[in-house]
Amino acid sequence: MKMKNGFKLSMITAAFMTATSGVQAANIVGITGDNSAVKTQGSATTTFYPTATFPLEQFGYGGLNLDNIDVQIVDAETGDELAKTFDSTAVTGGSYTEMEAGDSFASFINDGVNVALDDATGKLIGKDWPVGEPSGIKVVTNNDASTVYDSNGKPTSCIMSTSFHTFDELRDVADMPAGATITDGLLDSNYINPTMCDSSFQTHKRFKVSALPGSLVDDGSGNPKAIDMVFNIDAADNTTSRRYMILQKLNNYTGKHLEGYKLQVGFGVGTSFTPDTTGAVELSDGVGEMADPDGTLTVPTADIIDPVDMAVFSAGLFGAAEPPKHPNNGFFDATARAGFFAAEAGAMPKNTITSTGSMTTTYKDIFGSHWLPSIYEPKGIFWDDDNDTATDDRLVAFWSDYNQTPGDYMWLKGAADSFAPVTQAELQAWANSSEPYYVGGIEDVLNLGMTYMVDVNNMSATGPTSSDQTSFTLRMIPIEETDAAIAGSTPGWIANPAPADLSAYESVSDGTTTSSSGGSASVFDSTSLIISLLVLLGLGGWVARKKLAK
Repeated sequence: MKMKNGFKLSMITAAFMTATSGVQAANIVGITGDNSAVKTQGSATTTFYPTATFPLEQFGYGGLNLDNIDVQIVDAETGDELAKTFDSTAVTGGSYTEMEAGDSFASFINDGVNVALDDATGKLIGKDWPVGEPSGIKVVTNNDASTVYDSNGKPTSCIMSTSFHTFDELRDVADMPAGATITDGLLDSNYINPTMCDSSFQTHKRFKVSALPGSLVDDGSGNPKAIDMVFNIDAADNTTSRRYMILQKLNNYTGKHLEGYKLQVGFGVGTSFTPDTTGAVELSDGVGEMADPDGTLTVPTADIIDPVDMAVFSAGLFGAAEPPKHPNNGFFDATARAGFFAAEAGAMPKNTITSTGSMTTTYKDIFGSHWLPSIYEPKGIFWDDDNDTATDDRLVAFWSDYNQTPGDYMWLKGAADSFAPVTQAELQAWANSSEPYYVGGIEDVLNLGMTYMVDVNNMSATGPTSSDQTSFTLRMIPIEETDAAIAGSTPGWIANPAPADLSAYESVSDGTTTSSSGGSASVFDSTSLIISLLVLLGLGGWVARKKLAK
């Protein structure tokens, strides 16, 4: 069975297709005949499969070309490669060694020539197992002509992460297969539930690409190597136009301050990359296309993607509350989002989207950068306000000298409290609370959420080397900071680091509310004791990172 568009996905059964309203799949490159036999091991009467018999194969495998990508199964805490494998060959179709809690994956992207990990330009990551699985990206295509676009104008086909979510996050729990419970859905449960394009909020739809130092290295022509991801085209039916929503994050792990980004589509990787000039594949920012999804009207009237949502940092950090998705105002800015405006660049065909400037000065004013690298990740105090590992913890303070005497670093509250210093009494209360407070990195100031579209059009007579193009390339280009003062700066919190934990603020052993500076022993409730023991064992950072990764 072949789907009528440019992308290939691994075979899933007709029962599953019925449940997902028009999502179809075809054989990946290199497989001939019907591949469904390996997928019929579950119950024939349900629309989802028990993991006890479901093959260890990436759901939606085949859309992302792995010729310039090395997929590794790694330890979620250390990042070290495990003695487990992911087989990217066409015959096995993305099979991987059985994973367990504590496992994750990393897909290292190279320029097609320098393939050593030290030369990687980017790292494609996703949620840890059992929420996510290798290789990190799946392509979902909706072939139902009547529902090609949602009511908001967004395409119902998408390029997204290889994530799963529990059934209690479904819009309609009645869609659960017979025998499943609302706690099923992840890869370690009885019935799996892949995240799809229209899945609800906080179901981990965005894939994440970390831009590495190698992406900024000169490729020999005066241009940065950038990050090239190649997507496979169904050569059997490559003339059908299809629009895909791309849901991703681009994270700054380059080691350099950045001032923006550029996206391009074309063919080839590395120095062989050529931007498409034929219109075979195009990028779209959705401006003016809301009422004109098919290009039939002469006067478009609205934007498919709000310009303030195209390239933004976390809504929990910047911007006004938008219940129910974002119930609280942003910690650093209670009114305005932070990120970049972006637009299609140049004349037709539309092969480039580039950032055009920062939305506000708040991010730069606080952090002294347009886009911080990971080596300068700021520290904060987080509060696990609901003791639920599936929800994000709230940032309640950050380590800074913002609006203070320069060089006088301390814990500060957020915009709602006019960035006032945290009092000793508050720190002491947090250190002794039964609801865990902990010190961790504010990773979301490194991670830019990007939403845009790619149009895959007639590929039958295009491309630099073939009259029947079988793939196209999405290129991501981090743009280094051009302001010399920012580019050469090191944030003051690096030389004046935050406390590693809250133990210095704990109360004394006799239970009185006094500062711990006198050196007395502390009173611990059970939670505080566990956290302190983890810190002593060097695992305190693990607690923070695991919570922040949710």
